[in-house]
Amino acid sequence: MTEHLNAFNTVVSQLLSVDIKISNEDKYISLLCSLPDSWDSLVIAIGSNTTAFQFDEIVSSLLTEEMRWKNMESQNGDAFSV
Repeated sequence: MTEHLNAFNTVVSQLLSVDIKISNEDKYISLLCSLPDSWDSLVIAIGSNTTAFQFDEIVSSLLTEEMRWKNMESQNGDAFSV
C-alpha cells in the first residue's frame, strides 16, 4: 500500500507542478478507484459513509487496514507452525 500511495502522490504532485489543481474529493475518489479489487470492501465502506472525508483520513484508513491484514496473516502463520 505504501508503494501505491507513493506512486499516487507522485502523480498528484506532477499534476500540481503543471498547475492542474485537484480537489480533495477528486483526489480521494481517484485514490479509491485506483485500488485493486481486494480492497473493495473498504472502498464500499468508505463510500457509503455520509460524512465528508479528508484525504489524510482515507490514507490512514488504508494503512490501518493493511496493518490489520498483515497481523491476521502473521497470526495465521503462527497457528500453522504450532
